[in-house]
Amino acid sequence: MEILIKDEDSKGALGNMASAFSGLGLGGGNTNVYNEMIALSSPAVMYEVVERLNLEMNYLEKDGLAKTTLFGTNLPFNAILNDIHANSSAGFRADLYPNGDVKLYKFFKTLEDGSKKKYDEEVRGKIDGKAIRTPIGRIVLAKNLSYIPDTKKSKDAVTIVVSRMPLMTATELYSSKLRVDLADTDADVIDLTIKDPSVERADAILNTVMDVYNENWMADKNKVSVATSDFIGERLKIIEKELGVVDTDISKYKSDHLIPDLREAAKLNMEENAKITHEILELNNKLAMSGFVKDYVTNPANVNSVIPVNTGMGSQQLESQIASYNSILLGRNNLAQSSSDSNPLVLDYDAQLRGLREAIVKGVTAHVSALQTQIGNMKGAKALTETKLSSGPTQAKDLLSAERQQLVKQSLYLFLLQKREENELTQTFTAYNTRILTPPMGSLEPVAPKKGLIMGSSFLLSILIPALWIYFAYYLDTKIRSRKDIASMAAPFVGEIPMVARNQRVGLRKGKAGKISKKSKELENVIVAVKEGSRDAVSESFRIIRGNIDFMVKNQPTNVFLLTSFNAGSGKSFIAFNLAASFALKGKKVLIIDGDLRHGSASQFVGMPSKGLSNYLTGQDDNWQSLCREVEGHSGVDVLPIGHRPPNPSELLDNGRINTLLDEARKEYDYIFLDTPPVDVVVDTQILEKSADRTLFVIRAGLLDREAVVEIDKLYKNKRFKNMSVILNGTTSEHSRYHTYGGYGYYGN
Repeated sequence: MEILIKDEDSKGALGNMASAFSGLGLGGGNTNVYNEMIALSSPAVMYEVVERLNLEMNYLEKDGLAKTTLFGTNLPFNAILNDIHANSSAGFRADLYPNGDVKLYKFFKTLEDGSKKKYDEEVRGKIDGKAIRTPIGRIVLAKNLSYIPDTKKSKDAVTIVVSRMPLMTATELYSSKLRVDLADTDADVIDLTIKDPSVERADAILNTVMDVYNENWMADKNKVSVATSDFIGERLKIIEKELGVVDTDISKYKSDHLIPDLREAAKLNMEENAKITHEILELNNKLAMSGFVKDYVTNPANVNSVIPVNTGMGSQQLESQIASYNSILLGRNNLAQSSSDSNPLVLDYDAQLRGLREAIVKGVTAHVSALQTQIGNMKGAKALTETKLSSGPTQAKDLLSAERQQLVKQSLYLFLLQKREENELTQTFTAYNTRILTPPMGSLEPVAPKKGLIMGSSFLLSILIPALWIYFAYYLDTKIRSRKDIASMAAPFVGEIPMVARNQRVGLRKGKAGKISKKSKELENVIVAVKEGSRDAVSESFRIIRGNIDFMVKNQPTNVFLLTSFNAGSGKSFIAFNLAASFALKGKKVLIIDGDLRHGSASQFVGMPSKGLSNYLTGQDDNWQSLCREVEGHSGVDVLPIGHRPPNPSELLDNGRINTLLDEARKEYDYIFLDTPPVDVVVDTQILEKSADRTLFVIRAGLLDREAVVEIDKLYKNKRFKNMSVILNGTTSEHSRYHTYGGYGYYGN
């Protein structure tokens, strides 16, 4: 909807009519288009629109999951909730049958504490304008005379959802939907738009907004005119009485003294005197009107009343100040009517108005002083001409004084009569200051939601959400995943072992693939990865570790390796066995000692025999060689199992017999691997560390947190374990450098 705001200086109809009356002093200030935009979007205007159109009531026709907003020609009835307060909400559902019957159900209303109460009762009635008693009070269903039935719809019952919201809530809702924009910065044209599911309701809202705005504009305009009429009427009564007294005095004086006509005799002197007198008359008029305005402004009874304009004081500045004061006062009174005199905004207006009123009083006082000075000067000039007439009769002088008063009163009286007629013309001049250029025209196509935008947004979200999930999953992952996560570690790095393929997972006890933690009495799945002729990446990684170990020892007689970790399930037994198998392929003789007397994971390679290390440590069997078992299919790899699980493993390991065993084993085996419990979980590892030559610290990828790298460095720097080095176990293909291994051939051990 496009609206032209007419300016009184423009060439429109309003401007032409204002020009026609400009000679009579009609017309106010120019219209400010930005002020009118604020007035159009005022909550007070929308509140009136809500009341006129009953916008607090909302009607939805329910058809399955779809709901259609009903208003105007497609609304069969209007519901009036007589017993619901204006600041409360309520509602119900109505099934409208073809025979005119209505079933009301699913009632609800808000209580004083703000809670919502629902009712299960059903009530039947008709659309006949009679009150229907319901759980939420009396409801009147009145026929909508503008309703046009849709013949294309089925004859079945129609379900209508009726709801009522508080008036202030409805005002805020529709105020937020209404948009008032300037069509062009160089034009006084306003675009008035509103988005609503019902085209009819949107059209009705825009048209009613214009009606309310125009009515308010005319009411504000006439308030000034009415106040001016009252002021002029009071002045006319006083001047008319004074003029009658002067006329009577002059008539009586001439009758008593038989004064002749002296004008012809004193014509030359009187011409000059008349000129001065005329100027004095004008100044006296202005002085009198200034005094009237000052009395009116200083009267406490007129604090909230507009000040009359166009009074003829002869000061454009004062007239402009009075016009500004009246405009602000009207805004204050309008705000006070819609709220209260104690509203902070009203109080701000009062403070501003007091300042303007004081400025006006001071201005009028200064103007009165200036007029009095001018009159004094003119009287001085007049005294010179009157001296020339002093030779005339004394009666002539008295008569002239009386006639002068008569002229003053008569001139002021005629002036006020003219102003009264002008003000009456202003009141009857009812042309609005707006013209509708484009009437409301709602689009038949929905403006929201936009399918293209929704589909495009959905497509972008389908890409963005997985990307964000991957991004946060990566950056929120605090586990060690690859070698680069431990690149800053001070301890030497021996090598990494990639994750074993699913079909390679074997063991004494079956479990889920990839399981990296175990219960207290559960053996982990140890995988046999290194075999004769194996070519996979896991086997090759053990060969690389084997080469690195050979490089570290360099034919030194240090061949007892302790394997430990921070976590259970890190793969110590897996590494111990497969590393031993890798050395055995080179013809080395290797012994694996299962030093974890509490679990015995490495003992599974030889079938978990009932005799083993615990029997030797308790002294039940002094021949430890007889307790060792050779691993089937792996020549050169022997395992010393734990045997039975003792109740005091730490005391047995610390009785000194383990040192004797290792001293003797060094003479028979090239490499000895001690499979021990995790660090700082039990004291067993610290006891066995005293007898070991080197330590292989196992880190399981995906199990150990990156913060543990600092703790491992402390173990290395504090030399809690001899010659400690690190092995990274279980890296996945995307994190392992062995994911490209398949591109290379295999040429032997």
